[in-house]
Amino acid sequence: MQILNDQNTAFELDELKPNLAFLPIGATEQHSRHLPLATDTILADALSSEMLSKLDWPGHVYLLPTLPISSSEENTGFKGTVSFTPLTMRAIIRDIWNSLESEGIQHLIVCPWHGGNFILKPIIRELNCEKQKCQLFYLNPWELVPQEIYDTFARGFEVHCGDVETSLMLALNAEHVRDERIDNPTPHFKAPLQDMWSMHTLSSGEGHAGHPTQATAAKGEVFKNAVIEHSAAYLKELLELSKVYKKY
Repeated sequence: MQILNDQNTAFELDELKPNLAFLPIGATEQHSRHLPLATDTILADALSSEMLSKLDWPGHVYLLPTLPISSSEENTGFKGTVSFTPLTMRAIIRDIWNSLESEGIQHLIVCPWHGGNFILKPIIRELNCEKQKCQLFYLNPWELVPQEIYDTFARGFEVHCGDVETSLMLALNAEHVRDERIDNPTPHFKAPLQDMWSMHTLSSGEGHAGHPTQATAAKGEVFKNAVIEHSAAYLKELLELSKVYKKY
Protein backbone atom coordinates (compact mmCIF):
# COMPACT_ATOMS: atom_id res chain seq x y z
CA MET A 1 0.00 0.00 0.00
CA GLN A 2 1.25 3.46 -0.90
CA ILE A 3 0.13 6.65 0.85
CA LEU A 4 -0.43 9.42 -1.69
CA ASN A 5 -1.02 13.07 -0.86
CA ASP A 6 -1.24 16.54 -2.38
CA GLN A 7 2.50 16.46 -3.15
CA ASN A 8 1.75 13.85 -5.81
CA THR A 9 0.57 14.88 -9.25
CA ALA A 10 -2.90 14.30 -10.66
CA PHE A 11 -1.33 11.92 -13.20
CA GLU A 12 0.34 9.88 -10.46
CA LEU A 13 -2.99 9.49 -8.71
CA ASP A 14 -4.59 8.54 -12.01
CA GLU A 15 -1.96 5.85 -12.54
CA LEU A 16 -2.10 4.39 -9.02
CA LYS A 17 -5.85 4.87 -8.55
CA PRO A 18 -6.21 5.05 -4.76
CA ASN A 19 -9.56 3.69 -3.63
CA LEU A 20 -9.49 4.94 -0.03
CA ALA A 21 -9.20 8.55 1.15
CA PHE A 22 -8.43 9.91 4.60
CA LEU A 23 -9.47 13.40 5.72
CA PRO A 24 -7.79 14.72 8.90
CA ILE A 25 -9.66 17.61 10.48
CA GLY A 26 -7.76 20.09 12.62
CA ALA A 27 -8.76 23.50 13.93
CA THR A 28 -7.63 27.08 14.37
CA GLU A 29 -8.70 27.75 17.92
CA GLN A 30 -7.39 28.95 21.24
CA HIS A 31 -5.35 26.49 23.29
CA SER A 32 -4.79 28.63 26.38
CA ARG A 33 -1.46 30.35 27.12
CA HIS A 34 0.84 27.41 26.47
CA LEU A 35 -0.27 25.78 23.19
CA PRO A 36 -0.63 27.35 19.73
CA LEU A 37 -3.85 27.98 17.83
CA ALA A 38 -2.84 25.25 15.36
CA THR A 39 -2.47 22.51 18.00
CA ASP A 40 -5.13 20.19 16.56
CA THR A 41 -3.79 20.67 13.04
CA ILE A 42 -0.24 19.96 14.22
CA LEU A 43 -1.40 16.72 15.86
CA ALA A 44 -3.33 15.72 12.73
CA ASP A 45 -0.33 16.31 10.48
CA ALA A 46 2.01 14.42 12.82
CA LEU A 47 -0.13 11.34 13.42
CA SER A 48 -2.38 10.71 10.41
CA SER A 49 0.30 9.38 8.07
CA GLU A 50 1.82 7.18 10.77
CA MET A 51 -1.61 5.79 11.57
CA LEU A 52 -2.26 4.93 7.92
CA SER A 53 1.15 3.27 7.60
CA LYS A 54 -0.09 0.63 10.07
CA LEU A 55 -3.14 -0.12 7.96
CA ASP A 56 -3.19 -3.29 5.85
CA TRP A 57 -5.16 -2.22 2.79
CA PRO A 58 -5.00 -3.91 -0.64
CA GLY A 59 -5.15 -0.64 -2.58
CA HIS A 60 -3.55 2.77 -2.20
CA VAL A 61 -4.64 5.56 0.16
CA TYR A 62 -5.07 9.24 -0.65
CA LEU A 63 -4.20 11.27 2.45
CA LEU A 64 -5.90 14.63 2.03
CA PRO A 65 -4.43 17.85 3.46
CA THR A 66 -5.55 18.51 7.02
CA LEU A 67 -8.53 20.83 7.15
CA PRO A 68 -7.09 23.64 9.31
CA ILE A 69 -10.41 25.25 10.25
CA SER A 70 -13.49 23.45 11.56
CA SER A 71 -16.35 24.00 13.99
CA SER A 72 -14.87 25.66 17.08
CA GLU A 73 -17.81 27.65 18.37
CA GLU A 74 -17.13 26.68 21.97
CA ASN A 75 -13.69 28.33 21.73
CA THR A 76 -14.82 31.69 20.41
CA GLY A 77 -14.25 34.70 22.65
CA PHE A 78 -10.45 34.38 22.35
CA LYS A 79 -8.24 36.12 19.81
CA GLY A 80 -7.37 34.01 16.79
CA THR A 81 -10.12 31.39 16.95
CA VAL A 82 -11.75 30.89 13.55
CA SER A 83 -14.86 28.72 13.35
CA PHE A 84 -17.16 27.27 10.73
CA THR A 85 -20.79 26.77 11.71
CA PRO A 86 -21.91 23.12 11.91
CA LEU A 87 -23.94 23.58 8.71
CA THR A 88 -20.84 24.86 6.91
CA MET A 89 -18.92 21.78 8.08
CA ARG A 90 -21.77 19.62 6.80
CA ALA A 91 -21.51 21.24 3.38
CA ILE A 92 -17.70 20.91 3.32
CA ILE A 93 -17.79 17.17 4.03
CA ARG A 94 -20.51 16.66 1.42
CA ASP A 95 -18.54 18.58 -1.23
CA ILE A 96 -15.29 16.76 -0.47
CA TRP A 97 -16.99 13.39 -0.69
CA ASN A 98 -18.79 14.24 -3.93
CA SER A 99 -15.45 15.28 -5.46
CA LEU A 100 -13.71 12.10 -4.37
CA GLU A 101 -16.55 9.77 -5.32
CA SER A 102 -16.65 11.19 -8.83
CA GLU A 103 -12.97 10.21 -9.17
CA GLY A 104 -13.54 6.59 -8.16
CA ILE A 105 -12.69 6.71 -4.46
CA GLN A 106 -14.66 3.96 -2.73
CA HIS A 107 -14.33 5.02 0.92
CA LEU A 108 -13.62 8.20 2.87
CA ILE A 109 -12.44 8.16 6.48
CA VAL A 110 -13.25 11.39 8.30
CA CYS A 111 -10.90 11.87 11.25
CA PRO A 112 -11.44 14.85 13.59
CA TRP A 113 -8.54 15.77 15.87
CA HIS A 114 -10.71 18.54 17.30
CA GLY A 115 -13.55 17.06 19.33
CA GLY A 116 -16.01 19.91 18.85
CA ASN A 117 -17.12 18.75 15.39
CA PHE A 118 -20.29 17.02 16.58
CA ILE A 119 -21.90 17.54 13.15
CA LEU A 120 -19.63 14.92 11.56
CA LYS A 121 -21.47 11.87 12.87
CA PRO A 122 -24.90 12.87 11.53
CA ILE A 123 -23.54 14.00 8.15
CA ILE A 124 -21.75 10.67 7.68
CA ARG A 125 -24.94 8.83 8.58
CA GLU A 126 -26.94 11.09 6.26
CA LEU A 127 -24.64 10.55 3.28
CA ASN A 128 -24.45 6.78 3.78
CA CYS A 129 -28.22 6.62 4.06
CA GLU A 130 -28.69 8.85 1.03
CA LYS A 131 -26.50 6.69 -1.16
CA GLN A 132 -27.60 3.43 0.53
CA LYS A 133 -23.96 2.36 0.76
CA CYS A 134 -21.56 2.30 3.67
CA GLN A 135 -18.81 4.44 2.14
CA LEU A 136 -17.97 7.05 4.79
CA PHE A 137 -16.43 6.21 8.15
CA TYR A 138 -16.00 8.26 11.30
CA LEU A 139 -12.81 7.89 13.33
CA ASN A 140 -12.28 9.84 16.55
CA PRO A 141 -8.75 8.93 17.77
CA TRP A 142 -9.38 10.28 21.28
CA GLU A 143 -12.29 7.91 21.85
CA LEU A 144 -10.27 4.81 20.96
CA VAL A 145 -7.52 5.20 23.56
CA PRO A 146 -8.14 2.66 26.38
CA GLN A 147 -9.17 4.00 29.78
CA GLU A 148 -6.08 2.53 31.42
CA ILE A 149 -3.92 4.89 29.33
CA TYR A 150 -5.97 7.90 30.46
CA ASP A 151 -5.63 6.70 34.06
CA THR A 152 -1.88 7.39 33.91
CA PHE A 153 -2.57 11.13 33.56
CA ALA A 154 -3.22 13.63 36.30
CA ARG A 155 -7.02 13.55 36.20
CA GLY A 156 -7.77 11.03 33.46
CA PHE A 157 -9.11 12.65 30.31
CA GLU A 158 -8.93 16.45 30.50
CA VAL A 159 -10.98 18.01 27.75
CA HIS A 160 -8.85 20.91 26.55
CA CYS A 161 -5.12 21.76 26.90
CA GLY A 162 -4.65 19.76 30.08
CA ASP A 163 -2.19 16.99 30.94
CA VAL A 164 -3.13 14.74 27.99
CA GLU A 165 -3.00 17.20 25.11
CA THR A 166 0.05 19.02 26.47
CA SER A 167 1.92 15.73 26.97
CA LEU A 168 1.15 14.72 23.41
CA MET A 169 2.47 18.03 22.12
CA LEU A 170 5.62 17.66 24.23
CA ALA A 171 6.22 14.27 22.61
CA LEU A 172 5.57 15.46 19.05
CA ASN A 173 6.43 19.18 18.88
CA ALA A 174 7.94 20.32 22.16
CA GLU A 175 9.15 23.57 20.59
CA HIS A 176 5.52 24.70 20.31
CA VAL A 177 4.79 24.30 24.05
CA ARG A 178 5.20 27.58 25.93
CA ASP A 179 6.46 27.89 29.48
CA GLU A 180 3.31 29.71 30.65
CA ARG A 181 1.69 26.53 31.92
CA ILE A 182 -0.68 26.88 34.86
CA ASP A 183 -3.10 24.34 36.27
CA ASN A 184 -6.76 25.25 36.08
CA PRO A 185 -8.77 22.60 37.93
CA THR A 186 -12.47 23.10 37.25
CA PRO A 187 -14.27 20.45 39.31
CA HIS A 188 -17.64 20.97 37.62
CA PHE A 189 -16.29 20.91 34.08
CA LYS A 190 -17.56 18.13 31.78
CA ALA A 191 -17.36 18.06 28.00
CA PRO A 192 -21.16 18.16 27.42
CA LEU A 193 -21.31 21.52 29.21
CA GLN A 194 -19.63 23.05 26.14
CA ASP A 195 -22.98 22.66 24.38
CA MET A 196 -24.37 25.31 26.73
CA TRP A 197 -21.34 27.41 27.75
CA SER A 198 -18.15 28.48 26.00
CA MET A 199 -14.69 27.44 27.13
CA HIS A 200 -14.10 31.11 27.97
CA THR A 201 -16.87 30.95 30.56
CA LEU A 202 -16.17 27.43 31.85
CA SER A 203 -12.43 28.07 32.28
CA SER A 204 -12.79 31.55 33.82
CA GLY A 205 -11.02 33.05 30.83
CA GLU A 206 -7.95 30.78 30.93
CA GLY A 207 -9.03 28.67 27.94
CA HIS A 208 -8.22 25.28 29.39
CA ALA A 209 -9.34 22.83 32.04
CA GLY A 210 -6.84 20.56 33.71
CA HIS A 211 -3.26 20.16 34.79
CA PRO A 212 -0.77 20.98 32.01
CA THR A 213 2.05 21.46 34.54
CA GLN A 214 2.04 17.69 35.04
CA ALA A 215 2.47 16.95 31.33
CA THR A 216 5.58 15.06 30.18
CA ALA A 217 6.92 13.92 26.84
CA ALA A 218 7.16 10.34 28.16
CA LYS A 219 3.42 10.21 28.88
CA GLY A 220 2.77 11.79 25.50
CA GLU A 221 4.82 9.11 23.75
CA VAL A 222 2.74 6.35 25.36
CA PHE A 223 -0.44 8.16 24.38
CA LYS A 224 0.78 8.66 20.81
CA ASN A 225 1.49 4.95 20.39
CA ALA A 226 -1.94 4.08 21.81
CA VAL A 227 -3.65 6.48 19.39
CA ILE A 228 -1.86 4.98 16.38
CA GLU A 229 -2.30 1.35 17.41
CA HIS A 230 -5.97 1.47 18.36
CA SER A 231 -7.04 3.78 15.54
CA ALA A 232 -5.39 1.55 12.93
CA ALA A 233 -7.05 -1.53 14.45
CA TYR A 234 -10.44 0.18 14.40
CA LEU A 235 -10.03 1.23 10.78
CA LYS A 236 -9.14 -2.32 9.83
CA GLU A 237 -12.31 -3.53 11.55
CA LEU A 238 -14.47 -0.97 9.73
CA LEU A 239 -12.98 -1.76 6.33
CA GLU A 240 -13.47 -5.49 6.87
CA LEU A 241 -17.10 -4.88 7.83
CA SER A 242 -17.59 -2.83 4.67
CA LYS A 243 -16.87 -5.98 2.64
CA VAL A 244 -19.58 -7.84 4.52
CA TYR A 245 -22.20 -5.10 4.77
CA LYS A 246 -22.10 -3.24 1.48
CA LYS A 247 -25.60 -1.78 1.79
CA TYR A 248 -26.44 0.91 4.35
